[in-house]
Amino acid sequence: MSDESNESQPSGETRAVRRLRARLAESRQLHELTDDPLLQAVHLERFRTSVTRSMWFFLALGLGFTTTGVHEFLAGHLTPADPMWWGAWLVEPGLAGILVTLLRWEAEMLSRGLAVDAKPVLWLKRLLLGATLITNVWASLRPASGEVNSGMVFLHVVIPLVVFFIAEVMPVIQHRCNNARDQALAVAQPAASPALRPTPSTSTAERPPAAPRTPVKLPAHLQQQLAEKAAQVRKEGRDVTSADVQAAVNVPDAYAVRLADQLNAA
Repeated sequence: MSDESNESQPSGETRAVRRLRARLAESRQLHELTDDPLLQAVHLERFRTSVTRSMWFFLALGLGFTTTGVHEFLAGHLTPADPMWWGAWLVEPGLAGILVTLLRWEAEMLSRGLAVDAKPVLWLKRLLLGATLITNVWASLRPASGEVNSGMVFLHVVIPLVVFFIAEVMPVIQHRCNNARDQALAVAQPAASPALRPTPSTSTAERPPAAPRTPVKLPAHLQQQLAEKAAQVRKEGRDVTSADVQAAVNVPDAYAVRLADQLNAA
């Protein structure tokens, strides 16, 4: 009789079958854990952090290149003996510092669910990046020494544009990742506190009271948009829905449901 037969159980299961059953049980447990909404929310937050760091790194590289173009524009005709030759190296880092500070502020506001759509913010970014683009292109088209190099002209046009679009895309990345994380947390919220669920042996009187939900707060201009939408919906003789809320303001699904409840309760 073979070894496989000797290792069979009374039910007829062999060692190979038992091994596969163990692997199947392990796979089910891993799938259950990896599919948990809280784990997905943590993964999304780490992914957002990783992508943001990469974008910051490449933004810094681009700004390092554009610094040379700004210096060439301002002091290409000077020599290191002139103080302005040294001072010109500080112009682009100064402008870039303002841009980086602005982007950090945008990222923090978006991570807290607050929209950043004020026109002064947008115009300041465009002014900073537009100045970098113009000075780099001008310096490559009118070099202080030597002939015009088509390759350098191309780089001095493309790299400032890439820097500009990185600055525009970073808030979008933050916003989309935060929406995905909030949706995962909204799914996880009902299952986050199983101890509060009544068991068959628990009476109604013994159930702990539900925790009050904190009202969702929005900036004044978004509140105005939402109020106008709510007034329009009420004129139609119906309650405000989460779809109505998202048509007025860009918020995650979980926030839209809570805002609709607040408006209907009011």
